[in-house]
Amino acid sequence: MSKLNQSDPYQLFRSWAPQNKISIGTLNEKIWKYYDYGPKDTNNAPIIFISHGTAEIFYKQFLTLCPRGYRVISIQFSPYDTLSGWCKGFERFLDRLELDKPVHLFGSSLGGYLAQCFYQSKPSRVLSLVLNNTFSDTQYFYDNSIGSSLFSLLPEFLLKKIILNNFPSGLLDNETREAVDFMVDQLETLTQNELASRLSLNCSAVSLLNPSGGLMDNITIIDSLDSTIPEKLREEVYKYYPNAKTALLKTGGDFSYLSRSDELNIHIEVHLRRFDNLNNNNNNNNNNNNNNNNNNNNNNNNNNNNNNNNNNNNNNNNNNNNNNNNNNNNNNNNNKIEKQEIIIDQNKDSVNKIENDNNSNNINIKKENRISTTTISKNVSEATRKLNTSVFDNEDNDVFL
Repeated sequence: MSKLNQSDPYQLFRSWAPQNKISIGTLNEKIWKYYDYGPKDTNNAPIIFISHGTAEIFYKQFLTLCPRGYRVISIQFSPYDTLSGWCKGFERFLDRLELDKPVHLFGSSLGGYLAQCFYQSKPSRVLSLVLNNTFSDTQYFYDNSIGSSLFSLLPEFLLKKIILNNFPSGLLDNETREAVDFMVDQLETLTQNELASRLSLNCSAVSLLNPSGGLMDNITIIDSLDSTIPEKLREEVYKYYPNAKTALLKTGGDFSYLSRSDELNIHIEVHLRRFDNLNNNNNNNNNNNNNNNNNNNNNNNNNNNNNNNNNNNNNNNNNNNNNNNNNNNNNNNNNKIEKQEIIIDQNKDSVNKIENDNNSNNINIKKENRISTTTISKNVSEATRKLNTSVFDNEDNDVFL
């Protein structure tokens, strides 16, 4: 067992992220193995590491990127015979994990080639690419192999020997040697079907890539100058993606994600930060739009409130004016009533005066009448007296016949 398998960082990774298995639900059931760790409730797209071996080979990327807020997924795909079959399987894998939004893809060697193939078949589902020691054409490997159709017939030990013959050898620094030992241990865990499938895809006679599909700008290429990838194949990758950002590592070999993980992780993080800034800008724009909308709503509400207040004030003023007018009218009416009452009082006084005058006249009339009656009575009495006196004085006269 290699030193990396027994190292504390590897054991920490295994304690963080358990291995998951998922069936993509095809007629011939395909079981994909993967590790998934990191925050899932952020706006940042996850980065998916496509392995040409097992999913554990990217454990150092988990240990660096996950604590910094990135969701990392590493896959060990089920056996496929064709590139188009693998692309369909990978799309179903994304669907099963409910990764509807575009994702970042990292691929090394065969994994990098598969990432490019999926991007060209489903560009809407890929946000960016990070390519490490990879190639863009399989013709070279096809020409130098026994033929992809025969790999499925070979025994497991022979398939492993073919792969090991392409591993770095000779004088290697400690980190590179430990990385090779770790990869040998991981190779022992792959089945015959998995080994044959990977060799068949790597040596495919038909390539899905074409230069017209290599116009994507969101690509970073990280290459080790001492890798076993032929220079011609590396140059073809640069030609496919002329706008890609390029980072070159002086050493590290084919497995720089293990032997030069610190340096490679820095380049990966720099690549991902470009999209973090875009997300922050979008969030800021959304917040600004929301703030503007809120301000507009507040202004509208204030205007409405002001209008309502003005209307209320106008209504109040109108009501006050009406009340004042009514009060004035009432006052005028009251004044009129008071004047009428004064007139009525004056009329009453006049009537009283008239009545008093009439009473006075009656009194005078009564007095006058009384005086006249008394006078008459006195005159009558005096006449009677005189008459009686004349009768008694003439008793011998023939008064009575």
